[in-house]
Amino acid sequence: MQSSLLNVNSDFIQSLVYNERERLLEWYLRIKRILPWRAAYGTSPNAYHVLVSEFMLQQTTVQTVIPYFERFIKRFPTLESLATAPLDDVYVFWQGLGYYSRAKNLHCACQQLYEMGYFPKDVATLKTLSGVGDYTSAAVSAIAFDQPVIPIDGNVMRVMARLFMLHQPKGPKLQAETTHYIDVFVGQTNNTYVAQAIMELGALICKPKKPLCDQCPLAGECRAFNENVVEQFPKILAKPIKPKRVATTFVIEDKHGRILIVKRPAKGLFSNMYIFPTTCFDFDPLLLTQLTHLKQLQKTIRHVFSHFDLELTVVRAQTMHELKGEWVLPNDLGRYGMPTLMHKVLR
Repeated sequence: MQSSLLNVNSDFIQSLVYNERERLLEWYLRIKRILPWRAAYGTSPNAYHVLVSEFMLQQTTVQTVIPYFERFIKRFPTLESLATAPLDDVYVFWQGLGYYSRAKNLHCACQQLYEMGYFPKDVATLKTLSGVGDYTSAAVSAIAFDQPVIPIDGNVMRVMARLFMLHQPKGPKLQAETTHYIDVFVGQTNNTYVAQAIMELGALICKPKKPLCDQCPLAGECRAFNENVVEQFPKILAKPIKPKRVATTFVIEDKHGRILIVKRPAKGLFSNMYIFPTTCFDFDPLLLTQLTHLKQLQKTIRHVFSHFDLELTVVRAQTMHELKGEWVLPNDLGRYGMPTLMHKVLR
């Protein structure tokens, strides 16, 4: 047993090792949600499906991901089909999920796997893939290959913070503390189900607010529950105020009724994606001298990014000049990978 567990009663730990793990497993197999990337009980998981789902589930809820995952897998049914597809095609089928660097990293990771010729099981090798860190490597290793590791996401941290009454605030410090306790759930077998069970417990029962403790298979051993302080864990620090940016986007039409879109650089926000010319994204001020019939829409668009909030003014314009970029008929814009913000502009 790790030294960090010495402050926890040994009988409590033994009950977790021998009883609570099995109770959690039984609960999960009885109530688990049927999800398109989950293998049926007793069948081998599809590692490619697990990898795609884990990339999609970063920063995105399960219910949002389901239709995107199904559409994505229909278009790219195998790792090879994704690895050999153009990145622009991947962006088209990622549209609406946001955080588009995930699509780029997933595409790159599949190219790396394709070149390797096999799908590694161990966390260390998985972490060499593009966009794969501690959590995703552990998730793929445990869920796809039943390796003795438990991935730690927000749901898992919340469960462990309440179960052991961990006092570190939510974030990197709590994650580090959780790693000292999570091994009590690791076993020789069934790690694929136990890993998903803890995440499912956090998603369905051990919720941030109004947790359903009367339905929790671990309630009897949960320290926070037994002391009636469940909703005080995990500790939450006040979020810093995000800066606000203001910008203008130009929907420019030429004499043929085509719309101008420009491709973003390979690095930075919306990398390799198509956008309308927008003042906060490498905008050339000389463009304004080549536009006519400018009309500003009354309603602005508000969009939330991870590090800032954006208020966007939309201006429709016409031009007789041959401007740099792609000229696309309105009905063909769906063929180009455009971020959610630009779809808001279209609407």
